[in-house]
Amino acid sequence: MPSRFLKSFLLILFTASLAAAPAPAGQDLEALIKEFHAVPAVTGNEEYLAGKIAAKLPKSYLMEKDNLGGLYAWPGNRKPSGEIAVLAPLDDFGYVVSGFTADGYLRLDRASNPPSPVYDAFLIGHPVIIRNARGPAHGIVAQPSMHVMTRELRDQISGAFSLDLVYVDIGARSEDEARKKGFVILDPVSLYHEYVTLAGTKRAGPNLGRKALAAALTEVARSVESSAKKTPATFAWAAQTRLTARGGGRGSLGMTRVANILSIPYVIVLDAVAAPADGKSPVLGKGPVLVLHKDEPSPLRTAIEAAAAKEKISLQVAVVPQAPLLSPFPRDDGKEAIGLAIPVKFAGTPSEVVDLADLQALSKILFRLIVEGLRISGGVK
Repeated sequence: MPSRFLKSFLLILFTASLAAAPAPAGQDLEALIKEFHAVPAVTGNEEYLAGKIAAKLPKSYLMEKDNLGGLYAWPGNRKPSGEIAVLAPLDDFGYVVSGFTADGYLRLDRASNPPSPVYDAFLIGHPVIIRNARGPAHGIVAQPSMHVMTRELRDQISGAFSLDLVYVDIGARSEDEARKKGFVILDPVSLYHEYVTLAGTKRAGPNLGRKALAAALTEVARSVESSAKKTPATFAWAAQTRLTARGGGRGSLGMTRVANILSIPYVIVLDAVAAPADGKSPVLGKGPVLVLHKDEPSPLRTAIEAAAAKEKISLQVAVVPQAPLLSPFPRDDGKEAIGLAIPVKFAGTPSEVVDLADLQALSKILFRLIVEGLRISGGVK
């Protein structure tokens, strides 16, 4: 039997070895994803999710919001002159109440451009969440009976679908009754956010890709603050990213606002990229995706690849010359922005599928980059 002294000595060595290695980010990541996924964050109405993120961050963080509703956070209760910022989109695709019918149904309009041309058709027969002044309320989109429709109406539903066909039943019998229940014009509306567990580490749900990224960035920010090593960094969750900024480009409005506020040389933008059903790259479960303007070496790319190599994580590459979330950030004067994304199967549908392994890998790369800092001449320290 080892002596009490030897046991204590071995315990000290074991504890020291844990302290020397980077803490594993994302141990509670799935719980955070499920919690965030249940919170509707329709473009222009992200304040509920932003508030939940702020409540999850350490109290030692300095936090601010911009005029669009984006959230910014800095460890150590101060704005650093640090060299790295990590950003995630905050908003979901969704709708707003645009009117009432005389018999109490709600009519809808889009809050932003849909993620796919047929997205509106997914509403038929599905439950929705409407957030009014009294809190979240539930409705169901009416399903017309195909047996009593005209041929023209059947063709319209199966072909060129229009929001003119969407009626949301909230259990009211008149416009007056609907208003008395607290519903008003511009209340945000989204598909019911059901979180589905699939085989292995795969999970599914509407808007799941972006929600999972917001959760991953939150978990990384929490892990960084609890680490013994501190590196100046900026974390931001951008609102209204699904809207397009004015001007010649097609950049995201929310990310344009962030780019105008922050003056940081190296920016990592978290994103979700479609994983083709035919198995071509990027592939679900094969690691995070570097989203690049051009497939060429760069200082920030080298640093990300070095961090991934230290964690023994494979990276996939996607070249997107005009990625909306990346376009607003400058690429000259020593500044650089790169996307770090997760593959999403069935992207832009109510059944987006992600792999938790990809999210865990992304979190580990970010944690190592931020805690260890950047040595741009040769990657990570």
